[in-house]
Amino acid sequence: MKPDECPVCKSRSTFEWYAEDLDIKKLSFNYVFTPESRKTFRVVRCRSCTHVFCSPVPKNIYKNYEDVVDEEYLRHRITRELTARAVLNVIKKYVPSGKLLDVGCATGDFLSQAKKLGYAAEGLELSRWSSEIAKKRGLKIYRETLQSLAHKYPEQFDIITLWGVIEHFEHPQQEMTYINKLLKRGGIVALWTGDVDSIVSELFGRRWWYWQGQHIQYFTRSSLDYLAKKSGFNTVAPKMYPFAANYEQLENSLSRYAFQKYILPFLKLAFKIKPVWYLYLPGEMFWIARKT
Repeated sequence: MKPDECPVCKSRSTFEWYAEDLDIKKLSFNYVFTPESRKTFRVVRCRSCTHVFCSPVPKNIYKNYEDVVDEEYLRHRITRELTARAVLNVIKKYVPSGKLLDVGCATGDFLSQAKKLGYAAEGLELSRWSSEIAKKRGLKIYRETLQSLAHKYPEQFDIITLWGVIEHFEHPQQEMTYINKLLKRGGIVALWTGDVDSIVSELFGRRWWYWQGQHIQYFTRSSLDYLAKKSGFNTVAPKMYPFAANYEQLENSLSRYAFQKYILPFLKLAFKIKPVWYLYLPGEMFWIARKT
């Protein structure tokens, strides 16, 4: 077997970290967590840039998102909108106004909050189901790839956001190059993803919540910064992502763990005191970079 090529730095100095344990027929692309959800393709680590990725994976795996219907996702709209407000308050410090593109915008919760703050907000979403819901909310949605959009609208956006999206890319360097092309000079890209080198990842090991079959890229701060430089960006603000959480959301997230039955009674009490809590968890990267 040939050495795997890192999708970030192209190095072949890589090694297998975890063997494949998923059944491709049970691979899930929605928010319903089952024992199968945490199983992944074969996981490889790059010695050069520290990036972690799955290899091999099916070609054009992104097409699986076109037909996804995810009713569970709709249950958590309120907390997503509260999180969006917290995130936008940070973004506003770097780009207070302008045109924004949310990649993987789903049903448009982040876009709706961005519009309320005065941004000209548009979205890109491959799922027919999600994009139709977003369009019914009066939002402008593109159902096409970043490559196609970058060819049509170079240097049209001041901000591009990706919330829980970059870990799904087959070719992150190519996609970041398209994002660079879409941005105006001095524009920013803001994203959220997990840090595979974080203390939480080390403590949980294979049970870390980011280990999911639908995730095929696992970044470190170093590999994200390397990707930024190769794609024409300078990292300006590595932060922790602010989660707005209510009981229903945490109940769903913890459903994949056996220990949740011991924690949920205490969480119920906490959420009776306050219905929404903001969580800043180690390893949840909120990363901003500016086009050079």
